[in-house]
Amino acid sequence: MRVLSVNGSPRPKGNTHLMLQRVCGHLSKAGHEIDDVCLEEMGIAPCRACMVCAEVKDGRCHGHDDACNGLIDRSRAADVILLGSPVYFGSVTGQIKAYMDRVGFVSRVGDQFLARKIGAAVVPARRAGELFTFAQLNMWFLINGMIVPGSSYWNVGHGLREGEIAGDQEAMATLDELAKNILWLLEKLQ
Repeated sequence: MRVLSVNGSPRPKGNTHLMLQRVCGHLSKAGHEIDDVCLEEMGIAPCRACMVCAEVKDGRCHGHDDACNGLIDRSRAADVILLGSPVYFGSVTGQIKAYMDRVGFVSRVGDQFLARKIGAAVVPARRAGELFTFAQLNMWFLINGMIVPGSSYWNVGHGLREGEIAGDQEAMATLDELAKNILWLLEKLQ
């Protein structure tokens, strides 16, 4: 099975990356293919609401000439989509929002390619805002008809500087449990 790990942080190797890698490590060890995406490195622009994707219905985004259609293809090919975003002013980053808006809208007005995929979110925060950001990511999974596994707690953690999240032992244990639940769900869905 294929896992798309989408890092919505502007820090490619920051705490969001570490959280995603913690989950992906377990999934990779179990034999699943991991496709890592760092949105900051791709420069995906926000949705322009041009509505061409809804008119043409070819499964493509026509609003920008950037890497989004490649991300649509990678999202379509995935069985599991992991989204990670740090908290920026109590919300998701612009990078992950652009992914959610453009990929999600193309799916919804087209063939619903996100439906019935497994979706899980991870959110690091310096201090607060993680639950609202976590909810935003989970609502995207749910509106797209995806299956969202739980864990032993919400998939959030605390850390500001790169690497600090690794010191949040409760967060690390939560991510380990999330990975176990994704693996269990993948087994049931096969």
